[in-house]
Amino acid sequence: MKVAANPQGLGAQILLQDARRAHVDGRYTQAVSMVCEALEAMLASRESTVIRALLRVYPWPSASTRLLHTEIGHRIELCQENYSATQSCQHLEYAEKLPSVWPQRTVAEAVYVFLQEASTRCLQSGLRLSYKRWLLSCLRRMRSVLLPRLAQAAAHREALVLGLGALLHEPRSALFQLLNQHDDFLASHYAKRLQHHPQIVTHEPRRKFIWQEQDAYRALISRCPGSRVLVTIHMGDFVGAFRCLAEQVETGRQVLSLQRERHNAVTHALNADLRLQILPHGEGVSAAVVAGLRKGNQSLGVLFDLREDFGATTEVLFFGQRARLVKGPAMLAILGRAPIIPFVTWECDGVDQIDMEDMIDTRVRDGESLPHAVTRITQMLARLAEKWIRRTPAQWKYLPALLSYCSVAASAERAPR
Repeated sequence: MKVAANPQGLGAQILLQDARRAHVDGRYTQAVSMVCEALEAMLASRESTVIRALLRVYPWPSASTRLLHTEIGHRIELCQENYSATQSCQHLEYAEKLPSVWPQRTVAEAVYVFLQEASTRCLQSGLRLSYKRWLLSCLRRMRSVLLPRLAQAAAHREALVLGLGALLHEPRSALFQLLNQHDDFLASHYAKRLQHHPQIVTHEPRRKFIWQEQDAYRALISRCPGSRVLVTIHMGDFVGAFRCLAEQVETGRQVLSLQRERHNAVTHALNADLRLQILPHGEGVSAAVVAGLRKGNQSLGVLFDLREDFGATTEVLFFGQRARLVKGPAMLAILGRAPIIPFVTWECDGVDQIDMEDMIDTRVRDGESLPHAVTRITQMLARLAEKWIRRTPAQWKYLPALLSYCSVAASAERAPR
């Protein structure tokens, strides 16, 4: 059964009308911003595999904006400060044509999207974390019942199970269960990270991390007071873990953090005496980070399980396949003359844990080129990431995107992240 296709909604139509007026008046940056708001409203009315299929036949209009698939839906990020008439026109034409290229929405998809929206409202609510987890799990089970009636979503799930089975060596039945667990952890961990946002007020007691190497880490930073690079992957409450590590350092230390999404900056440091600077991913920040690390008494916190959307990559072996990971963390550490300290956080029996790995010496070896050193150290990080992911695959944020990390799959379907 089909329902009337109205993906825009009244709010999106009004935004598009305002955007057209802004474009005519020469306010191109404002026009692009309004179009992106309208596009977000349109995308919010469709299931993610429908959006993925649309992008294959109707590609995103410009590299000057970026479509991100987040825990609370699709978000569009403006990648520059000012926009031209051509860029404004590109986005307007894209948004105006979108309703005509989208397939009609079924009742099952409409209900599925309604349940997704309910999950988003739950995530952003002031409910206690335990209540959120229960409600989010219930909503996920309700969506699972609808999944077989969504042809594209069911086919995508089946293909994902087949691909992950080859990499993780798990049977089909176990992988369906694993993906359901991943959906629950994805929502739960995002709810945890929201508790650290400065604009979120929570009355819950602060969660504690089990951190067996805490004393060893304190001794290490006492012996090695210079700059250092702390790295991890998108697993567990990594924001809370970064904050936990930041509390151990001395007063007055400069803490640098590379932020994935500009609109969602989160302060990692609790210690008010620390000097915190949050920088967006991009070429322009590299020189500033390297110069800061070379000054000494600085810490850089960065996630390294990212692909080419967030910088130049290098080829490594990952789950037995040729894959590409960002080389920025290794490059910054080498050029900044700072060691790398890897750690991961994950949940075990409802308790958050931090595990630390041995410090990585980032000095270039005799006779070794800089590119080779970058690849060697990135490969070391890839091995750590694989070890962490194999231990608790359901808790890694990018588990459904694992296949697209491989070079073989680089030209295949890529979902927006």
